[in-house]
Amino acid sequence: MKKRNKIFALSAVAVLIIASIVGVAFLNGKTQAKAFTNVSSIRLQVYGNANEDDTIDERDRDYIEGVIKGTNNETEFSDANYDGIVDSSDIDAVKRIINDEDTTIFYVNCDSNVASVHVPIETIVVAYSNNAEAIRVLKASDLVVGVDDNIIKYPVYFPEFQNRTNVGSRFSFDVEKILALDPDIVFTGTSAYYTPDLETKLAANGTDIDVVRLPTWEYNLIGASILTLGYILDREDLAYDYVKWHDGIVSNITTVVSGISANDKKNVFVDRPGSTTVAAGSGYAEVLEMGGGINIGKDLSGGFYPKVDTEWVIEQDPDYIVGISWSGSYESNNQSLLSSRYDEIVNNYRVTTAVTKGNVHIMHYDIMLGPSYVVGVSYIAKWLYPDLFVDLDPESIHQEYIDKFCGGLEYDVSEQGAFVL
Repeated sequence: MKKRNKIFALSAVAVLIIASIVGVAFLNGKTQAKAFTNVSSIRLQVYGNANEDDTIDERDRDYIEGVIKGTNNETEFSDANYDGIVDSSDIDAVKRIINDEDTTIFYVNCDSNVASVHVPIETIVVAYSNNAEAIRVLKASDLVVGVDDNIIKYPVYFPEFQNRTNVGSRFSFDVEKILALDPDIVFTGTSAYYTPDLETKLAANGTDIDVVRLPTWEYNLIGASILTLGYILDREDLAYDYVKWHDGIVSNITTVVSGISANDKKNVFVDRPGSTTVAAGSGYAEVLEMGGGINIGKDLSGGFYPKVDTEWVIEQDPDYIVGISWSGSYESNNQSLLSSRYDEIVNNYRVTTAVTKGNVHIMHYDIMLGPSYVVGVSYIAKWLYPDLFVDLDPESIHQEYIDKFCGGLEYDVSEQGAFVL
C-alpha cells in the first residue's frame, strides 16, 4: 500500500493559488456537478476526498466514519462511490483507492460533469500537446498507444510519441482507429471543442473505453488536473512532486502580485492571431492575471477568444501588449518567427503607449498553457514588474521544467527553441 501522508501544506497554498484564478469555475457542462456550487477551492475533485485536501488517505476514511456517526458534516466528496448515500460502502471505496485496487473512480471533469473511470489503466490514447505533457509529467508515456495529429507535429519535443498510432484531429477523432487500439482511456479536453460526441460514438460500438476530460488549459487548472490524473494513473507521488514545484513558483509570484494596488497594475492587451484576444477560461487570461496584468479584454463577449479591431485596442491604449505566437517553440530555433509577429503588432498599434514605450512582447503559446504554464506566468511578471521580480529567472524555470518533468529530454532552452521576444 502506498503511503499518502505527505504535502498537506499544499492544500493551503492551493487555496491561495486557485483563488487568484478568476474565482475558478470549470466549463459549464450539460449537467453541472453539484461540487462546483461550493467547493471551488478544492483541487483534488475526486470522490473519496472527503476532507477536501490534496490527497485521499486514511484521514478521508476517518472523515467518512465521522459523517456516518453524525460528528462530521457531509461534504460533496464524502460519497466516494457516488451513489447518493454516505455509508460504509464509501469507506470501502476509499480503501480501494488507497490500496490501488481494481475499482471505479468518480471525479469532476473539465466540463463540470461527474465522470467515472475504471482503474487500473494500462493503455492510453492522448490528444493535444498539453495533455501529452501531463502524461509525461507522470512518467506514463509508455502507456500511450495512440496520439492525435497535434502531438505528431512535435518530433523534437515529443520524440517518444512519434511511432504511436495517429487517431486524427482532437476536434473530430477517427473513432475507428481508437476502437482498433482499444485503449483503457482516451485522455482529451473539453467537449465544448474536442469531439463532443466521442462518448456516444464509443458507447454505440459496445466498448468500455472511458473518456477522461481534464483541464490542461481550461481556466489554467493544471494543478487540479495533474492531481486527478495522478490518482487515475496510480502515479500520485509523481503528481505531488509536480504540484509542489508548481506551487512554490506560483505562490512566490502571486504573493508579490497581491501587494500591487489596483491603480499600479498594468493594463495589458493580449494579441491572439486572427484579430482575437483572450477572455476568462482561455488559460491565457489566467496566466496574464496571475502575473499581475489587467486584461483589457476581460469583459468582451464572444467566448474564450473575442474578436477585436485595431481601433478598439488603440482607444484602450494598453500599457503593454503581449502577442501570442503559433510559430516557434521547441521545433524551431528561428527567432525571426517571433520577430515577424512583433513587427506585425508594432505596425498595427504604433500609436499606443505599449508601442511608444517599447512594451511589446511575444510569447509562444506552448509555455502559456499546460504543465509548463508557470514559465509563461514568470515571463509576464518579469516583463510587467521588473523592479519587483529582480531575482525571478523565467528561463531557468523553463529549463528546470524540462529537466524535472520531460522524461529525460535533452533540450537547452538557452540555446534551442524560439519562445519569447
